[in-house]
Amino acid sequence: MARFGKCKISNSKLKPSSKRAIKEIKDIIDSGTLLSGALAATPFYQIFATPSVTSSPVEKSITIMEHDWDTFINAMSGAAKLTRKKVFLVAYDQEIFTYGDEKKFWNCISEATK
Repeated sequence: MARFGKCKISNSKLKPSSKRAIKEIKDIIDSGTLLSGALAATPFYQIFATPSVTSSPVEKSITIMEHDWDTFINAMSGAAKLTRKKVFLVAYDQEIFTYGDEKKFWNCISEATK
């Protein structure tokens, strides 16, 4: 029994194209995780590692308050949306070209990404 999140299917029923798609989805998720990590580190680098005229705690506080946190939040949520969309496209493509339990499996994956 193979499990991908909450979606399950018997190993004997997976076609080679489905196995490739599962690997592709895992790669997409790994890339999305790296992107989110890089995005999360960016404001800390900009605030604490960028040279400034003075490095006083007061100036750092002002820099933190003035940072564009709305853009940061949008970028972080955009990375997650992009990852989900790419996983959906792979799963939906497999859902269209499979049948039976395998189709139900891919339907489960594509529904989970909405």
